[in-house]
Amino acid sequence: MASGNRKDPDAATVDDIGASIAGAGHAALPSDGPYEVDEFNDSYAIVLVGSRCMILREFPEGAPHERLQLLSLEAFHAWNANRVEYLENSKKELKAVPKSTLWMRDPARRQYSGIVFEPDPDGPDAAAPAGTYNLWRGFEYERSRDGDNSAILDHLLERVCQGSEELFHYVTAWFAHMVQRPRERIGTALVIRGGQGTGKTMIGQTFGSLFAPHYFLADDPRYLIGQFNAHMKGCLLLQADEGFWAGDKHAEGRLKGLVTSDIQFIEHKGVDPIQIKNYVRLLVTSNEDWVVPAGKDERRFAVFDIKDKGKGDGAYFSSLFAEAMRPENRAALLDYLLDFDLSRVDLRDIPKTGGLFEQKVRSLDPIESWWLERLREGAQLPGTDEWKDWVPTYRLHASYIAFAERVGIKRRATETEFGIKLKKLVPGIVRKKRVFLDDDGKQIRPWGYDFPPLLTARAWFEASVGQDVTWDEESEEASP
Repeated sequence: MASGNRKDPDAATVDDIGASIAGAGHAALPSDGPYEVDEFNDSYAIVLVGSRCMILREFPEGAPHERLQLLSLEAFHAWNANRVEYLENSKKELKAVPKSTLWMRDPARRQYSGIVFEPDPDGPDAAAPAGTYNLWRGFEYERSRDGDNSAILDHLLERVCQGSEELFHYVTAWFAHMVQRPRERIGTALVIRGGQGTGKTMIGQTFGSLFAPHYFLADDPRYLIGQFNAHMKGCLLLQADEGFWAGDKHAEGRLKGLVTSDIQFIEHKGVDPIQIKNYVRLLVTSNEDWVVPAGKDERRFAVFDIKDKGKGDGAYFSSLFAEAMRPENRAALLDYLLDFDLSRVDLRDIPKTGGLFEQKVRSLDPIESWWLERLREGAQLPGTDEWKDWVPTYRLHASYIAFAERVGIKRRATETEFGIKLKKLVPGIVRKKRVFLDDDGKQIRPWGYDFPPLLTARAWFEASVGQDVTWDEESEEASP
C-alpha cells in the first residue's frame, strides 16, 4: 500500500460527509487503517459508461473472463460501507467518513472517460485513446527462441492439415495475424471438425494461452447467443467448442456478426450496453456433421477436417499438451507467430477444402439440395438413368415435392417459386411448351424446360459453389 498520496480533507469538507461520533476517543474506534488513495486505485476506477458513472473493479488473479467487474455507485459504497476514516469537522467533532466517499472526492482517484478494446503487440498503452481504460492486457509471455514449439506445429501440419503445407501455412498465418495485427479485420473464421479425442480443443487452448485474459472457451450456446455477454468485452480469440449451430437462425446471425462486424455491443446485467470495437477471432471446434452455415459462395469459414489417426491416444496427447503448455515453449510459439511472414498467405481467400464443400452442401436450401441429388444421379427425375433435353415443369416440381417430404421439409415451394429458383441454378435453361405423352398415354402440351447437357449443368453448379465436385463416373458416361 502506498502512502505518499494521502491527503485528508479540510474540516469544512468533513462537515458535509460522514456521521458524528459522540464521546468517542480515537483509541476506542475500530479501523482498518488510514485512508490511502492508492489502496483504492489498486482495485477501483471510476469510468463513464454511456451517460452513467460506474465503478470498474479489477481482479488481476481471477479467471480470464472474470477479471473485470462493473459496479453501480450504490453497490460500490455499500460494499465499502464498513471501511471508514475518523476525521474532525470544523466543530472539532469526530466524524466517521466512508473511505469510499473520500476516494470519490479525491483529485488523485483513478478515472477513465470510457472503456475500449484496442489490442496491440506493443502493449495496453500503444493504441488506446488517452484517458480511456483499455481492456487489452498484452501477451502473457515475453517472446523467446529458447523453447521448442515443434509439438503443436507438427500437430497442426500432420493432423489438422493432413500433411498439406499449403493448408498449414493458412492456419499458421491465421493465428499469426491475430498476434501481429490484432486490430485488422480479415473476416474469416477457422473451423476444425473431427471426432472426440482428436486434439481439436487443445489447439485453441494452446494459442489462447499466449493472451489468456483475451481467450474464451465457450461450450454452451448461451455464451454466444445469450443476451448477457460481458465475457466478450475483451475477447480476441473465441473458441466455440463442440458446435451449437444446428440450423439456428439466431445463432447464424450472431456467428456471422462476430466474424465480420466492426462493432459489438457488450451487455452486463443491470448495466447499459457498451459499444466497443469487435476484434474477435472465431475458432469453431466440433464433432458435428453440420457445424457452420456456409453459403455457396462462402468467404467466412475456413473448414478443416482433423485426421482421426491416433484418436484417443492418451500418451500422444498427454505429451503434446505437456510440451505445448511449457512456458518456454509458449514463448517460442509467440516468437514464431510474431515473425511469420503474412505476405505468404491471402487470409481472405479461404481454402476450398472437402470439409468446406460438405458444409456448403448441408447449408443448401431444399431446392438446391434436390437439384444436387439429381445432378449426382445424372437424371432430372428419379427412377430413370436418362438425362433428358426437355422435362415437363409439373414432373420436375413433383420430384422436388417428393424429395422435400422425404427429408422432412415442411414449407415447400410453389411451382412458380420452384421455377424461379431452377433458372438460377441452371442459367441456360429455357422454358417452352412441347407435345408430350402423359402417364395415361394421352397427348398433352405442357410447359417444360429445355436443359443443357449434364456436364454443362454440373459445371454451372460447381461454379455456383466455387468448388469442384466429385460426380458418379457412370452417370458422367451417360451424359450426352
